[in-house]
Amino acid sequence: MNTLPVPHSPAEVVQLTPEDVLICNTYLTTGSIEVTSSQLDISQELVVKTLESPLSKSYVDRVFLDWGFNNRFKIRKAMDLVLEKKFQELDESGTGSSKDIAELLELSHKMTMNELDRQIALEKIRSRHTPTIKKQTNIQVNDNSVTSNYHNLLSTLLKNA
Repeated sequence: MNTLPVPHSPAEVVQLTPEDVLICNTYLTTGSIEVTSSQLDISQELVVKTLESPLSKSYVDRVFLDWGFNNRFKIRKAMDLVLEKKFQELDESGTGSSKDIAELLELSHKMTMNELDRQIALEKIRSRHTPTIKKQTNIQVNDNSVTSNYHNLLSTLLKNA
């Protein structure tokens, strides 16, 4: 079975020039257009132009959301660790407030629902901007008259063949 190699970084998925990746990574590190411009010794206009390109935006968003602390999996893991610690404290002490755990579960559920709502909203936006063919009419014109240029051309080509 032939499998594709798994990309190790978003730059492998999104085809950016090395210069664009450097600008994007510096911007992600500094969080500032001005600092990025001064560190790389390039104009702010070039930084802005690079960051506004669709490929660069996609790259920055992916790195920020998938690899930073805002990564939904890291947030979920942190929330699970907090819940696990609370359950452990409740078991060890034998006494405790289930109210704390209920509040944490409520917060966890709210976070999950908010993420799902955002995913649904994103899919709606994508579907609105994705061109779809609602109605298509195909017309075929068969002109078999002897006087048509097309017919004359075909006749000439067939006779010479």
